[in-house]
Formats: sequence, structure tokens, C-alpha cells
Amino acid sequence: MNSAPLSNQSFSRYRFGKTESTKRALTFSLIAHLGLLAFLMIGIQWRSSTPAGVEVELWDTVPQVNTPATPEIKTEAKEEAADIAIKKKKLEKELPKKEPVKEVVKPKPIPPPEKPAVKQADTPKALSPAEVKANAAAEKVRADQLARLRAAAGAEGGSGGTSGSGVGGGGNAPPGWTDKVIKKVKPLIVFNAESVSGNPAAVIKVDLAPDGAILSTSIMTSSGIEAWDRAVLLALSRAQSLPKDDSGKIPQRQVKLTFKPKD
Repeated sequence: MNSAPLSNQSFSRYRFGKTESTKRALTFSLIAHLGLLAFLMIGIQWRSSTPAGVEVELWDTVPQVNTPATPEIKTEAKEEAADIAIKKKKLEKELPKKEPVKEVVKPKPIPPPEKPAVKQADTPKALSPAEVKANAAAEKVRADQLARLRAAAGAEGGSGGTSGSGVGGGGNAPPGWTDKVIKKVKPLIVFNAESVSGNPAAVIKVDLAPDGAILSTSIMTSSGIEAWDRAVLLALSRAQSLPKDDSGKIPQRQVKLTFKPKD
């Protein structure tokens, strides 16, 4: 009667003890696995991290020894160079200094003097019909006057004859009268004396009335320059008469006058 309850009680105790030991085993296994996992994680991190380096500075305790300066060795080449330099300085002192050569300034060529411009004789202007008519009337009056003077000179028998030269020459004409002729006729000559070479002479014969009026003119000896001969004849025509001498008379009725462009 008592054996059945005892067996049930012992079975339940055994069952309870088995369950308790299983729980303990599982707990221990879980803790062991967690510990192993943590150990592995720590090991991986330790290997991946680089260890900090350690710097070590060494000090040398050996004292510094100053090396002695090596003496300069004089060679034969240096001595020769020094001797050459000394000799060169002596020669430079002995040689006289060269004076700078002055440049010779060449004189500038003197330009030739400018030739004076040749003044051309004024060409006569064309006369109007009224002027031509007036000139013709004046010439007629002058011709009539000359005719009367010639007639009077012929009636008087005509005193005097041909004289020597007047302007620019000698002869028997009074010197004072010759100067008066020059002063009157010379300013009336229109001619550029620089246009001719030399000093050619034109000899003109002049017939005079008793009062000094010029009756006629003609070339006795040409100067060889037609322009100069013509200029002298025109000047006598403009003068119309020659001056009287100091006594109030004409020295000769027919005179020979010599004109030179550069006198």
C-alpha cells in the first residue's frame, strides 16, 4: 500500500532534478559563447589598430675637436703670376699717358655768292589809237621845229664842226659841258650793265640846234651789243636837247658822244 506513493514521489524528484541541470548547462554554454565572441572582437580590434611609434633621440657625448687650419702652400705658378702682375703695374706707371686725339673740324664750304637777277628792259606797251594819234601830231610838230632850226642854222652859216668824244672820252669839248651831258643823258638810259661782259663803247653822232635841241642822232661805231646801242639812242630821244655850257651857248653844233655801260 505504501510502495506506490513512494515511487511517484521519487520519480517527480528525479524529473525536477533533470530539468534543473539542463537549464544550467544551457546557461553555461550561452555564457561561454558570448565570452568567446567578445574575445574574438577584442582581438580583431587590437590587430587592426597601429601601435604608436616611439621616438628616441641619441646624444653624443664625445667632445668636438677643432681641426687646425692647413697652411697655404705657395706654388711656383702663383709666384710667377704675382711677378707678372708687379711688372705690369711698373710698366703702366712708366708709360706716358696718351693724350686724346682732337677731331679736326672741317670748315664748312662757303656757298658761292648769288648772282644778281638780270633786270630785263621794259617792253613797250601797246599804244591805244588816241595815243598813236597824239604821238604822230607831236612828231609832226617836232619835225617842223627841227626844219625851222635847220633853216636858221643854214642861214647863219653854221658855226663849229665835228667835235671829239663827249661822254666817256676826251676831245675838244669843254670838260664842264661834258659833265652836264652825262648828268642829263645817263639817268635816261634803261639798261642792265651786269648783263654784258666787258665795257663796250657806243659812239653816237648828235646834230644840235643853236639852242641845244637834238636835231638828229646816228651810230658812228656800234658797241657790238644791239640792246646797248638802242638804249643810248632812246635816252637821247627822251632828252630832246643837250644842256648849254657855262657861257650859255652850245660849244659845237655836231658832237660825237661815247657811251659805255659801266662808266
